[in-house]
Amino acid sequence: MKDKLQEYAELGLGSRLKRLSEFVMKEIQIVYTSCNIDFDPYLFPIFKIIIDQGHTTTTDIQEKLLYTQPAITQALKKLMEKGLVEYKIDTSDKRKKLFQLTKKGNETYQIMIPLWKVIDQEVTTLTTFSSSNLADHITHFESKLREKPLHQQILEKYTS
Repeated sequence: MKDKLQEYAELGLGSRLKRLSEFVMKEIQIVYTSCNIDFDPYLFPIFKIIIDQGHTTTTDIQEKLLYTQPAITQALKKLMEKGLVEYKIDTSDKRKKLFQLTKKGNETYQIMIPLWKVIDQEVTTLTTFSSSNLADHITHFESKLREKPLHQQILEKYTS
């Protein structure tokens, strides 16, 4: 059966990117769950900014990721509920909250380092393709994902 979004070519690009994003997030969630890691893939960018910065504010996160303030607030709340992130009030500006990893957050990060390396390698392998346009590149990526589920590729490499 022909994929209608592929038939729409560039007109369907936004819908295809959204579908592909949701699919990849679902596949990565399967990986985390299989590895007994309590983490949501959509939290990755904000979690990684906090890791890279040591401590950061919502404004810093917004400037680096170009996310909306409500999206950042929601993700930070989820990270705090999971016990991965905490905040302290900035001593020089009492209005600022400085977000940082908790002990559990750092332990989770240490567990995820080798897994993220495998995820990065597998996604890079699937997305390395020369194409004259983005729609063709996405078609190639989608076809590779249909050959073998992404979570299976990652878990096979990670557990070997």
